Amino acid sequence: MKNKKVIISVISVIVMLLVLIMIGFIFNGMSNNIFNYAEKNYEKVVFTEVVNEENNENQNNIEEINNEMNIEDARLASVSKNEMIEKLSSRSEVERLNINPLYIATKESSEKDYEEIKECTKLEDVKISFDMDVSKVTGLSQDDFVKLVAGMKYDRTGILERNAAWIWECCQKYQVNEIFVLGVCGIESGWCSAAQHQRTHNYSSLMTGGHLIQYASDAQGFEAMIKLLGNSYLKPGGGMYHGKTITAVGTCYCNPTSWPGKVFKCMNQVFE
Repeated sequence: MKNKKVIISVISVIVMLLVLIMIGFIFNGMSNNIFNYAEKNYEKVVFTEVVNEENNENQNNIEEINNEMNIEDARLASVSKNEMIEKLSSRSEVERLNINPLYIATKESSEKDYEEIKECTKLEDVKISFDMDVSKVTGLSQDDFVKLVAGMKYDRTGILERNAAWIWECCQKYQVNEIFVLGVCGIESGWCSAAQHQRTHNYSSLMTGGHLIQYASDAQGFEAMIKLLGNSYLKPGGGMYHGKTITAVGTCYCNPTSWPGKVFKCMNQVFE
């Protein structure tokens, strides 16, 4: 009986050892599978990150290339535009290229700064008449108007020539014909030669209280004259508006009988 118990104990121990050995094999296999799975996933994650980094790097390279191409295209477009502007030395060239913009950017300017393209009247094309609308400017460029005044034989004092550019600017601002302004100065101050007119810088006989109005400079005197003509005599609704002809202005400025003819004579003398 005693031997039987011993045998059973030994068999139990052996069985337990076999069970433990089997459990060990099973656990070892599961560990290897888990390790392999983790290793594969880790490699997959690393590979994905590497691919993403390469894709990001490629995308950045593409964007840099596109930016460089855009900058180059913009530079080439700017160069082409500047070359075109340099070649457009006359209005006829603009017309031949079928370009009709209101403005073209200058070489030195930014995109927001523009130089207006004007169709200026040529000196030989300037026409005047007794019944002309003297609220319309001649269309001469400032340079051509200055050139015209510089060649006037009746401007013996040189006052009109020295102020020609300013007279032109004021006429554009207040919309008064430049030749009409010269004609008024011709009749009212003897082409700016009268001493009292030179002393007061008042070449259009603007008066208050029976005396010539005193101005601080020729520029101030010319602007006061042109502003008065534009705002009061030639603008509908102005305090002295009777129309836009020389005779209409003379109704209040001096008289409509003799003054208009004298002014028109002086206007013709501008071109002599």
